Amino acid sequence: MAIRFSRTTRPWFTVVEIEMNSLCNQRCTYCPVSILPVPDVPKNMSDDVFNKLLDELCQIDFSGKISYHFYNEPLLRHDLEKYIAQVKDTLPNAFQLLFTNGTLLTEERYNSLLKAGIDHFLVTRHDFAPMPERPRQTVEFPNDLIVSNRGGTMYQLKEPLNLPCFVPNESLIVTVTGEILLCCDDAQRKIIMGDLKKQSIEEIWFSDKFIEIRELLKKGRRDTASSICRHCSNKEYFIPGKA
Repeated sequence: MAIRFSRTTRPWFTVVEIEMNSLCNQRCTYCPVSILPVPDVPKNMSDDVFNKLLDELCQIDFSGKISYHFYNEPLLRHDLEKYIAQVKDTLPNAFQLLFTNGTLLTEERYNSLLKAGIDHFLVTRHDFAPMPERPRQTVEFPNDLIVSNRGGTMYQLKEPLNLPCFVPNESLIVTVTGEILLCCDDAQRKIIMGDLKKQSIEEIWFSDKFIEIRELLKKGRRDTASSICRHCSNKEYFIPGKA
């Protein structure tokens, strides 16, 4: 039975990041993948988890941004186009953005992903290798990136930043198992806000725990918001709308 959401004037997320698969084919020095063990999670998100997520996003008529990454390389999933097409059919007003390192982005794959429903590609060339010019593609190199310590995973701060952060107000981070994380910088999956297999998105997103952390972060209280917030060096999202 489909879950029906209650009416609410409280704001939903505007970004959904879906970990469709959990592995990466590179080990960039500034990324937690380079120092963390392979996560003890399934290789791919199951259809059950994906379909439940998509059904619930449909019920709130989600029209924001959807991407398919969480410290992984999405193109390692050879059937990714099938899921992108489902999103396009179910959420026609959503903007589908694909983050990739580009090593598997052949001309054939670029075209098949476009046909499936990807609106834009953001390619990070960690080895500075060139990419063919394409109309719906932005290419970034390591020197273009603003790199954080990923919630203290890469290095520790001496003192917490006294700076607001609006990521948990705007982004829904869905892991390959259907768990909802507090933040995209939580590379070690420490702060789990809920589980789609057991709860609705509404229950998770508007939980007392989530709301409390958001309010603390709005005030710049990273020291008390969570353990990863306390150690996080990310300064990008100090105003709304940056996620």
